[in-house]
Formats: sequence, structure tokens, C-alpha cells
Amino acid sequence: MEEAKTLGGRIQAHRKAAGLSQEALGERLGVSRQAVSRWEADAAVPELEKLIAMSRLFAVTVGTLLGMEPPAGEAGPAKGSGVGAASAENGGAAPDETVPAPELTDRELAAAEAIAEKYLAAVRPRWSRNRKLAAAVVGFALVLGAALAAGRLVSLNRQMDDLRSQMAGVQSQVSAQLNDLTGQMTGQISNILDEKDNILSNHAVTVTDFDAAAETVTLTVTVFPKEWTGDTAAVFTAVLSDGRQFRTEALRQGSGFAAENWELPMDPAITLSAALTDGGVTRSSPFDILYDCLPGVYQLRVEGSWDMTLHQGAGKVSFGALDLHIQPDPDIALAPTAVDLCLYRNQETEPEQVLPVSQAVPLYREQGYVQLYDGESFQTALRLERGETLVAAVRITDDHGQTTWTVLAACRYPDSAFADTPEWIAVSSDWVPGEPA
Repeated sequence: MEEAKTLGGRIQAHRKAAGLSQEALGERLGVSRQAVSRWEADAAVPELEKLIAMSRLFAVTVGTLLGMEPPAGEAGPAKGSGVGAASAENGGAAPDETVPAPELTDRELAAAEAIAEKYLAAVRPRWSRNRKLAAAVVGFALVLGAALAAGRLVSLNRQMDDLRSQMAGVQSQVSAQLNDLTGQMTGQISNILDEKDNILSNHAVTVTDFDAAAETVTLTVTVFPKEWTGDTAAVFTAVLSDGRQFRTEALRQGSGFAAENWELPMDPAITLSAALTDGGVTRSSPFDILYDCLPGVYQLRVEGSWDMTLHQGAGKVSFGALDLHIQPDPDIALAPTAVDLCLYRNQETEPEQVLPVSQAVPLYREQGYVQLYDGESFQTALRLERGETLVAAVRITDDHGQTTWTVLAACRYPDSAFADTPEWIAVSSDWVPGEPA
């Protein structure tokens, strides 16, 4: 029998020489066929007891099976000759019986272990190299897995950040909507409560006139109580922004109470309230606030342009066509009494030239407004010295004694010797003569 190079090969060779199948050998040794197959494929190593049992079954030494000792001879049991037959050495076991693992003396056990240790020492380097290779593969796999896991973790972190950002946006929107809804509900509830406590069903307030010199306004006030009797009396109170109070008795007018020609000082905010007395019981309720009752608020609305030409050299400025629009005040009946085009040099309070727009006053009386275009009647010119300014404005005096100015054009002749032409400049809408342009 040719000597095999591995333990598995020697087990297979001796099994075949004994005429045994893997299943038959397994039955003799008390193991499965798969266990025998793994031994012969060198995928597993038999236990020491199984090696001893096979050495007795095959009539060889354990060292021979392990390849550590030369075989005793080529002659062996013939196939089918009952290698496992009863004999004085094997205790007379029948061929088909399982070969028991005999009890070994301490000396025999030590010898067997020594042989096994030599075998294991011989094969250990190969196993060590295999394990190192496997460890390297496993290490690389772990590193690769860690890198992939790290990348995945970064991606997950980004997704979590995006999710948190979206959640924060949603929370902000919900919070804003809740605040808006809360504000609306608060306002509605406040309006309901105010309406419940309000003793009036309606009211009307009109500024009918003003006195610019005395700085007073004249009001007509009417209120309509929710409930009243023939004995109900009404008193109106006006509270100014500085705390001063003014009262007037209201007269019955149908189902309401009114006060006409009620004169009050001009003020940024006038709060009006009504007090109703009936049967000795007085109830009061605020009903309106008048804002910006101030000097200069009530005036005619003026827009327009006066064509201005800036000539090169010597600071010459000329004027041509006039486009002028005058509209009434939306609250107070006003009318112009004089309309003039004026030219103011530097910060002079008196105009250098005055060109009356005589047709404006009769037009306003006839139409209630002025819409005038004249390309010839208001042509004029003058010269500026270096550093001087010129403001062209329309000056209007109204039937309440107010005089207002509306700037139509403005220019300045620069001080620089390199500039030989006046320049356009912008002027504040509330400019008055004497102020710098």
C-alpha cells in the first residue's frame, strides 16, 4: 500500500485496505459517516481515543497513522479477511461489532500523547500560516466595513441634520401660525367684549373747520345709543394727548345725540367718549380717536413743474412752461386766494421774482380744482454767482390764512472753476423760505 502524505489520506488508505466503507468505519468507531469523511479530507482531526481504536482496527501503530513512524510492513489483513476478527490481542471482538476504546496504561497514554503532540507540531506551521492569512482577510474586511460604516454614519448624520432643520422649520411655521391665530382670537375676543360693554350702536365724527392762527379744530359729533329713553342725557368728553379734558353737552337728534361746532385745541391724538345718564345711572364708553389734528395738516394739495433750463457759462438759468395742479383737502373745505410763482436766491425769505398765476383762483372757484398748462406766460431768467442756489416754488395763500410753498425746481452753481453750468439739486418737500436748499 502506497504511503499517504496526510493523516486523512492514511486513514482512507487503511480503511480501504480493510474493505470498510466510511459508514462501516463510523459504526465501528461510534461516529457518523460525515465525521469519517471530514477526517479523510483533513478537515478535522480524530480524537486520541478514535486514533487508538483505528490503530487497533487497522493493526498499525498510532505513530504509523500519524505518519511519525514507518509502517511495520506492507503485508496486512486481506480484504474481507476479517481484520477485526477475534484474536488474543483485540479481545476477540466480532468483525461487525463496534471496536471499544481499550483502557490505556499511564505509560501508553503518555506515549500516545507524545506522538500526537509531534504530529500537531508538524502540522501547526501550515495551520498558523492559514490562520494568519485568514486573520489578514478578516482584518481587511473589518477595516473596509469600518470605512463603509463611517461613510454611512456621516450620511446618516447629514440626514439627521437635514431632518432636524426641517423639523425646526415646521416648528417655526406652526409657532408663527399659532401666534397669529392667538392674536386673531385675542382681537376677536377683545372686540366681542368691547362690543358687549359699548353703550353705542354707531357714531360719526367730522372735522368741519379749523383756525390756523388759533390752532383749533371744529368738530361735529353724533352718537347713537343702543338703549335710551326720553329722559336720557348725553355728554361728550375729549381728552388730549397731554391729559387735558374738554366736555360739551349733546342735544337729542332723533334716535341719537349730537354736538355741532365743538371747538377743540389742535392735538396729535384726541380721544372722544360719550356718557349717557338715565334714571340717575351713568354709563360711559369711548368711541373714537382723531389723529394728527395739527397745524399744516389741512391744506390744498399741489403738484406741478416749471421747466428750468441750465445754461453753460455765466450761471444763467431760465424758466418756461408751467404745469400746475391744485386739488382740495379731503377733510376741510379750502380755497386759494392767491397763487404766485416765486424765485428764491440762497436762503432769502423774500422772493427775487414773483409771477402771479392770476387765472388759478377763478378756475378753482369755478371747478373746485386747478389743472393748468401755460407754455408762454411764465418765461423768465436770471444769473447765479458761483456757490449760489436758486429755488423755484409756487406760493399759495388760502381762505383760512395759511400760506404754503411747493418746490417746482431747484439748482446750484458750483464753486469749482471747472464747472461752468449750474446743477440740479433736490430740496425737501417741507422746505420754506429761509431754509437752505
